[in-house]
Amino acid sequence: MIPKKNIKIKFLEIPIYFFFIWSCFSGIPTKADLPRGLITEGLNFYDEGKYADALQRWKSASKVGSQEADFLLGFLYDGILQNDKEALFFFEKAALSGHVQAQVNVGLKYEKGEGTNVNKDKAIYWYSQAAFNQDDIAQFRLASLLQNISGKARESHFWFAKSAELGNPEAHLALATNFILGRGVGKNLTLAHVSCNLATFLSRDIDSISRSIQLRTELETKMSTDQIKEAERLSRKCIEKKFKECMNYLIDLE
Repeated sequence: MIPKKNIKIKFLEIPIYFFFIWSCFSGIPTKADLPRGLITEGLNFYDEGKYADALQRWKSASKVGSQEADFLLGFLYDGILQNDKEALFFFEKAALSGHVQAQVNVGLKYEKGEGTNVNKDKAIYWYSQAAFNQDDIAQFRLASLLQNISGKARESHFWFAKSAELGNPEAHLALATNFILGRGVGKNLTLAHVSCNLATFLSRDIDSISRSIQLRTELETKMSTDQIKEAERLSRKCIEKKFKECMNYLIDLE
């Protein structure tokens, strides 16, 4: 015969078990669902111009650990609410959680001194985090800062090349200048011409296209016909291979 106290224990276990099963399949929001719902509500309020409501929703999502909410709060403070300190606070919070775009934005804040003092070392640190996560803007900004540091020309060229590989036209133009000046790489007018061609191909605004065409035209006055033909051949090869084929020699640090 089973003791009464055991019957009581088994009786209580049944509803607890079924409650667990029911909660798994019912519409009760889980911890993971909650931030997503708040973020979506906030985005809807943002689209409607109800920024205070969007702020409240995203702050609630931030409190339960959403890096996306932290980024959106930074975006809101950086734009509509015009508060650089709060923008930096939330961008940095998201950046520490691994949010790549937030890492880029933190780098920009430290580079420009928005919401904080200018700190190029911190800017380089945050750009580096995003650069290793394959963000072409971070790679370009990192390369630009390293270019102005003594002894960092080769590293700067490397990051310009990595950014160029991801299709950044400004990075291709920077590479062209490096090949012309021999900055961080050996002088090579043919590869400078290639970089100009690719910058022209990738650019989407008239000013960038004009700059790359002008630089290429100046280059051609110093190049032989064979050099120009080789540059055109390599450029076509790069475009056909979606830039992967040409990166070995564009990155190569002689």
